[in-house]
Amino acid sequence: MNTFLVSAGLKTCAGKTSTQALTKLAKLQAQTIKEPGCIRFDILQHRDNSELFTLWEEWLSEQDLQAHFKAAHTLEYLAMELTEVVYIEKLVRIKNA
Repeated sequence: MNTFLVSAGLKTCAGKTSTQALTKLAKLQAQTIKEPGCIRFDILQHRDNSELFTLWEEWLSEQDLQAHFKAAHTLEYLAMELTEVVYIEKLVRIKNA
C-alpha cells in the first residue's frame, strides 16, 4: 500500500511562545489521529531552537490530508496564528531501504 507522507516545518509566530504552540499542537494531534485516513501525526520540537517544530504525517491518501485541512479542529488551530509553515515536503517511502 502506498501511503501519502508529509514532513512540514513550522516556526512559532512573532509574539507567541513555543509553549503556547506546543500546547495547541498537542491538542491538534489528539484530534487529528482520530481522523479517517490518518496513520501518523507526530510533532517534533527542534533541540537547538525550541521555536521550530517538524510534523511527520502519514495519510492513506492525499484526499485524506486535504480533508484534514477542512476539519474544524484544524481550522481552529490555524486561526490562532501560533505557528507559520516554513516548508512542506511530500515524500515517498523507498522499499527495501
